[in-house]
Amino acid sequence: MTMVHDYGKMTPLQAAGCVRERRRDLKESRRLTDTPGAIVATARKLFELRGVRATSIAVIAKEANVTRELIYYHFANRNGLIEAVLDDYVEDLVESVIVWNEERVFGDTLGSLRKCIRTFRYSLYDGAGRPRPMIGVLEELGVRDAFDVRATRETADCLANHIAKEYAAYHRVEIELLHEMFCVAIFGLVGLVKMNPRIEDDVLMKVIEQTLRLDMAPIEKGEG
Repeated sequence: MTMVHDYGKMTPLQAAGCVRERRRDLKESRRLTDTPGAIVATARKLFELRGVRATSIAVIAKEANVTRELIYYHFANRNGLIEAVLDDYVEDLVESVIVWNEERVFGDTLGSLRKCIRTFRYSLYDGAGRPRPMIGVLEELGVRDAFDVRATRETADCLANHIAKEYAAYHRVEIELLHEMFCVAIFGLVGLVKMNPRIEDDVLMKVIEQTLRLDMAPIEKGEG
């Protein structure tokens, strides 16, 4: 089920730091669909190509093949559309974790961790190590720090409240304050890659293994 949201009541900074309700389960979608979804996809593309300030509602309407009135009907104002784009960016990051979880191989903690690090890296950077276009939009809006906090919170919620429970069924969890430790781990990864974009995946993996005290022993399918 897609969440219904009343857009247009927050500034971009407020939207970037907005605290949403926790995801009920991993099948819950927070991605807009149909006409609103198409408008958001068009706005994202134009914001990333031309910049936010240089992209008018009229240009978005023309590119999306809708009227300006229809955009205002769904999003109330320009800030409402920006808010929807920010929501979509958060959903990109959380969905990448959900997809990674679905593709994990049972008992292969090492392989899962390696794929997790690759998922993290390519969510924020391309193959050449350049920041994704999303980063430029956030920086132009002046909301990157607030967005990082929000994205970390929602990703940590997903990991702690859903994925970690699967892990705990077959491993002993040796840390307390699980949600907080996931926040530390995510912020740490972001900071390390900012300081050293060429840092090797194996180093990032070791940092996460030690931070979360992961049990790296493989499990056979018959165990548990």
